[in-house]
Amino acid sequence: MSVDARCERERKLLLVTVTDAGPTLPEIVALRSQLILDGCVQPDVVELVDARTVSRAIPNLSQMKAILRAIDKPPLKRALLVSTDVQYAAGRLAELLDPAAVRVFRDESVALAWLFEHRNNSSRTRQAAFAKL
Repeated sequence: MSVDARCERERKLLLVTVTDAGPTLPEIVALRSQLILDGCVQPDVVELVDARTVSRAIPNLSQMKAILRAIDKPPLKRALLVSTDVQYAAGRLAELLDPAAVRVFRDESVALAWLFEHRNNSSRTRQAAFAKL
């Protein structure tokens, strides 16, 4: 299979690595089903999809729609990490299809910062509330 996933439960992060030609839709569905059964797909888990090593078979619009429909929600946020202009263009399609939950990035640290910003903001809000007490 050209896709692998690792769940970091303590960080509430799902790391998905896509390689070579990318997975087929049945492979995506099978992996997603297994991740759900394993308890890795939760509403408070964010997802980083690393597609930097995909070398061919970049999805078109209808394929991207099918992929997003197959994996559905959660997560709250999904960052797509890419390395080429063609991958970036495909990622922008995903953004257009789900603008609130999907963003495409070239830099992993920026992608992770975006994924965790809601946690950092709510942590700062709690700290400010406690400081007022």
